Amino acid sequence: MRLPTLFKQNRNKSYGYAPRYYNERKERIEQLKREKEEASSQNNIFRNHGPKSFREDWRKAKSQSMEKNRRIRLLVIFIFLLLAFYTAIQMGAIDFVL
Repeated sequence: MRLPTLFKQNRNKSYGYAPRYYNERKERIEQLKREKEEASSQNNIFRNHGPKSFREDWRKAKSQSMEKNRRIRLLVIFIFLLLAFYTAIQMGAIDFVL
């Protein structure tokens, strides 16, 4: 068991070498799989109309409706503030000089 110390002691530096192996057969099989997937994706007409596309379309429509609601809300708040300012000027609470 070591006692705590204020000074840091140097440790031996280690070299982390992880050897890499090249497996030609595995690389060739993976290349063939990639080529087959690319060819099948090009031949599939309905690939872009799957569930993922539906989900993206739904999210886009939802975000557009949220943006529309946000604009309407901002417009209502702006009109309310203008009316409140106009009412305050008419009642004499705010002196506005041009």
